[in-house]
Amino acid sequence: METQSLQTTDIKREIGQAVEKLCASNPNFEHAHDTYTQQYGRGVITINEPIKLSGTVDPVVLIVGRNCVVYYYDSKRLLKGSDQGIELGERGTCIIGRRQPQDSKLIAWVVERNLEVELGDYNPRVGIIPSRVHGAIVVMGDGNVYYSDLCSSSGTVVVGDLVRGGPFVRIYDAGPPSLPAVSFDRVSMSRKS
Repeated sequence: METQSLQTTDIKREIGQAVEKLCASNPNFEHAHDTYTQQYGRGVITINEPIKLSGTVDPVVLIVGRNCVVYYYDSKRLLKGSDQGIELGERGTCIIGRRQPQDSKLIAWVVERNLEVELGDYNPRVGIIPSRVHGAIVVMGDGNVYYSDLCSSSGTVVVGDLVRGGPFVRIYDAGPPSLPAVSFDRVSMSRKS
């Protein structure tokens, strides 16, 4: 458990530094960040139990908002949407979100290369769209890759399969435990002989 908490501390530091650098170097990110924190408060961007994406079978599916899907390919360290993709490289941080004002594009901001990539479209008519500062993928110095929802107002669903460990689903729910924002049904099935 200590290793995980130390890793989480390192991930928090990486994401915090990435947000600061992006605010200083990218006007679109700065505007999205500033309007988001003005609306929800300076402490709104927080790291929530990062999930390790290293050692997964390609692809891992990330659903942000309610209907915006992006894929992470661990074999290539590639984040791909319906329009474009971005290779994450050996180390670094990628922030996922959207511009303000809304233009129906999910964006990946890559700090180390000062890139802004349009991953794909989201449907603005859906009840809950991706947040301006939604989530982060971090490639740590040891080569491990993690995702964390940054306390977005819409949450993230992560679906994948571990090379060693089997299938998983993680739901980052934007609501408190007493009033979840995401409802889901689990249907257990048995095959009849």
